[in-house]
Amino acid sequence: MKHIFTFIILALFVTPLGAQDLIVTGEGDSLNCKITKVKTDNIYFTFKYKDEIRNTLLPVSQVKDYKINYYATAEVPTEQIKYREIYPHFRFALNGGWSYRTAKIVDIQPDFKEYARDLKSGFHYNMDMFYYFTEMFGVGLKYNNALFSNEINNVQVTYDDGSTKYGKMSDNIQINFIGALFSGRFFNAKKKNCWLTDIGLGYLGYKDKITLVSDTQTLKGNTLGFYVSVGYDIGISKNFALGFQLSVVTGSLNQFKLTDGNRTETIKLEKDKYENLSRIDLSIGLRFNK
Repeated sequence: MKHIFTFIILALFVTPLGAQDLIVTGEGDSLNCKITKVKTDNIYFTFKYKDEIRNTLLPVSQVKDYKINYYATAEVPTEQIKYREIYPHFRFALNGGWSYRTAKIVDIQPDFKEYARDLKSGFHYNMDMFYYFTEMFGVGLKYNNALFSNEINNVQVTYDDGSTKYGKMSDNIQINFIGALFSGRFFNAKKKNCWLTDIGLGYLGYKDKITLVSDTQTLKGNTLGFYVSVGYDIGISKNFALGFQLSVVTGSLNQFKLTDGNRTETIKLEKDKYENLSRIDLSIGLRFNK
């Protein structure tokens, strides 16, 4: 369908008032009509037949050629043309992939720098639900959960009474985002693949279960999170697509709640020591469009 892209450009920018289009059928018939939608399989149009205005379609396989604004005069009154909005309104997506926390490593003993660097990489999974009120724009909800963990053995801990113990040190971090998004969607000419970009705000929660030899503590906090992403969906069937996505989540904590099993206390952080929760996600997933 080499003319589809040309059709879109002409329809958006240079459609003269009153001009109408030409469809040449496979049998050689010429139709003075108004093309209202071009899809991969069908061309939709409005035409006049025996003083009656009809809205119909022809399979692409039965169309030899078509031209936009071919006729200077219109047979179909503009007010009787029904343009068809043929696009998926609902989009449900499942994603998973690699995550990387972007915060710098500061105020840490040299022996534990490699441990902290390894803790910056993890994985995530998320679920999206969108409704598109036009072909290009929609709104939706996102749930995203990222997990980071690391552990090392033979860590030495010296207690206040002078005793020493050896054991395991570990962190199990969970950072989740729940928010409302605005989405932009841009289909290719065949309406099969599309670029998407999402932006929004929401709840950003943090939890770190820390084990140090025989002691276990949990740090919790939450803040306002900002989310932005760009992705590309490749259609693999009428309703399903394979998607690739690059996302950025940002936010910072100014306080924690620390629980050790016996008590809970709130720890407020200095401004230059806020916990940076920002990260980059690279995802791949399956989409359902309807």
